[in-house]
Amino acid sequence: MEILLTIILYGLLMSVIALIGGITLILREEMWQQLILPLVAFAAGSLIGGAIFHMIPGAVDKMDNTSALYVWLIAGFIVFYALEEFLHWHHSHTHSHHCNALATKWDHQHPKKPTSLCVDNCEQSKCTCSIGLENTDKTINFVDIESLSQENNKGRECNTALEVQDHSSKSPLSWLILVADAVHNFIGGMFVSASFLDSMHLGISAWLAAAAHEIPQELGDFAILVHGGWSKKKALIFNFVSALTFLLGGIVAYLASKAVDVSFLVPFAAGNFLYIGASDLIPEIKHHHDIQQNALHFASFFVGAGIMLGIRLAFEGW
Repeated sequence: MEILLTIILYGLLMSVIALIGGITLILREEMWQQLILPLVAFAAGSLIGGAIFHMIPGAVDKMDNTSALYVWLIAGFIVFYALEEFLHWHHSHTHSHHCNALATKWDHQHPKKPTSLCVDNCEQSKCTCSIGLENTDKTINFVDIESLSQENNKGRECNTALEVQDHSSKSPLSWLILVADAVHNFIGGMFVSASFLDSMHLGISAWLAAAAHEIPQELGDFAILVHGGWSKKKALIFNFVSALTFLLGGIVAYLASKAVDVSFLVPFAAGNFLYIGASDLIPEIKHHHDIQQNALHFASFFVGAGIMLGIRLAFEGW
């Protein structure tokens, strides 16, 4: 019963993180752009560090150093690779407050669905956006939209050559983001619950790594919902509701553990963490030519991984 209460508590805490999206309401665009990529780098370090320093050693303790452990490890990596490869289940963590409005416009005017939207450059006088379009033959084309900002907006608004439509209706892309997040959170809840069933320190480490990933993701998702036509209040509420599936996944894993051994979820989750950190997050931070930015991102990654190592040393020693 104590473990179940712990799983419920940490599940609720993870859901509360979804409300962090509200902080974007008080951040200026410049501050947002300065914070989001270091947060992504920190999340990458936390996920990879959590997998290497906690989840893999924890799985070895529980399952012994057998081939089955490494099969589940690579399975966790492959499954999430397959989700992105065949279902394009991915969205950038670096959404712009303003340029994401293009996704809604494109969604209503074209039969091709936008699969990703990123801001390559949104500085003082220039904003470049890319919209990934999925064709019927499953190839991805990118349309670049570039324009100069107006004189009176001091470089903070990203104006485009396309007329941005009124967001009175909610974009289908917004609903897709919510559904994808709900599924992702459910699976994450199962992983973390299985870690708590193994040991308290493994569960805390897994939760911290997952939380570090959730913060930049929830910030970006909130921006998408608002610019997809949602009111700020409804965006926060629905983001919170979709995050509750983390708690549901945790409870399901706990109940399942009464009938079957769920230890395999630990190495499976480690493979998932390695994939997200290395394939989803690091590519978003490594294409900068500014040495100071690169140093900041590397330091943020190092801090994330270092915290995971510090937790292991505190519980297990060197």
